[in-house]
Amino acid sequence: MKEKNSVFQIPSFAKREAYNFDATKESLEIYKELNEIAEEIERCRLRNC
Repeated sequence: MKEKNSVFQIPSFAKREAYNFDATKESLEIYKELNEIAEEIERCRLRNC
């Protein structure tokens, strides 16, 4: 069966709903740890290229 090629889907540029995160000491520690993990992954990725 032939697909309908006459329909062109355009991506929406509507703003998505954002979450408000409070910057507590605990959340900042979590973000710091996640950033350290991301940096380690990047170093491993670059080493394995």
